[in-house]
Amino acid sequence: MTRRDLEGMFLVAAALFGCVAVAMLAVSLESETVSEQSRGLPMAVFFGLAVSAVLCDRLCVKRVREHDRFLSVASLSCSSVLAACAGTVASFAIHCTQPMTIGMLLASCCVAVDMAIMMVHVTDPTVDGVVSAVLVASLCIMLASAGTLIFALPVRLLAGLILGVSVCCLQMLPNIVVHVPDRYLVEWRTYMTRRWTVRGGIPERARTLTRADIHDDMQTFQARYSAGFVVCLTLLLTSYAAVAGYCPYDGPYDRIGFLTLSAALFLFLVLKPRQSGRPFERCMMRLGAVVVLSVCCAGMPHALPLIRHDVLSLVFVLSIGVFGLIMAFCMLAQQNGFHSLALSRMGDVLCFASMMLVPVAAFFASGALEFIRGL
Repeated sequence: MTRRDLEGMFLVAAALFGCVAVAMLAVSLESETVSEQSRGLPMAVFFGLAVSAVLCDRLCVKRVREHDRFLSVASLSCSSVLAACAGTVASFAIHCTQPMTIGMLLASCCVAVDMAIMMVHVTDPTVDGVVSAVLVASLCIMLASAGTLIFALPVRLLAGLILGVSVCCLQMLPNIVVHVPDRYLVEWRTYMTRRWTVRGGIPERARTLTRADIHDDMQTFQARYSAGFVVCLTLLLTSYAAVAGYCPYDGPYDRIGFLTLSAALFLFLVLKPRQSGRPFERCMMRLGAVVVLSVCCAGMPHALPLIRHDVLSLVFVLSIGVFGLIMAFCMLAQQNGFHSLALSRMGDVLCFASMMLVPVAAFFASGALEFIRGL
């Protein structure tokens, strides 16, 4: 086992330690037997996680100088996780009526500060792309959390907003992260005949771009896309779990919204991998579909209280089985002809329709309609 393998194991262990520390501290502070002297424990854990995040940043900068991109990205990811855990732990020391919103605000602030510092110290295109993607996501979450606190909005409204935005960003991610710089010029005659314009000046001797010219930019774009995909999928699943957990299920709009949201989100995560050429993305989205299905099974008895639990479980299992058989039959029935094209277009239409239905269903499931009525 080399030193590089040990460093990778230490990074994974550090990230898991931060998540476990946050979970155990949250459970211990909710206990009624906790003493007032132990209220200072969150700040001690906060400083420990902050120091660990700084050490991961130092390892990232060191590996960037050694041109080890894999370990540098892993160090940066571990640093962002530890920074988010540190912000969440710091929120435990603040007594307020919205602890989850405070936790999201402080966690996003810590991640934004960490990424802003790393943006100055790294020059590698891949690491710089990851830093910029995580920084933009943390700033958006910070603004949304601050707006929720300022206007005293419910937590599930914030979760529904993040859910709708994350689904739309996951669909439009290539158009968001990829842009064509002004220096990407073609031949002079092409510009004059097609009358293209750029914001910068056109040189007198332009030439066709080669792979060497766009290598660094493509590394940055790919890193932004991968980091943005992971961040969007994580926010999608966590916000859906928050909507399911905070939904009271006492009104018809809440129940219909939750059921529609679960179905549309499951359908989106099942059909979206068809449009991806990367095995990692397909695996993650299908795993996310399993998580959505599990959360939906946990909230189904509350959404449909008039149906017996045993009958509901049987109907739910049969529905999933029939849906799986239909998908398997469609995959096996595809041939090189009209049937394959028709099934592919049907899948694209269903994927796009489910993506458009998720924000509307999240609007009702998060209680936005009741909130607007109460204004």
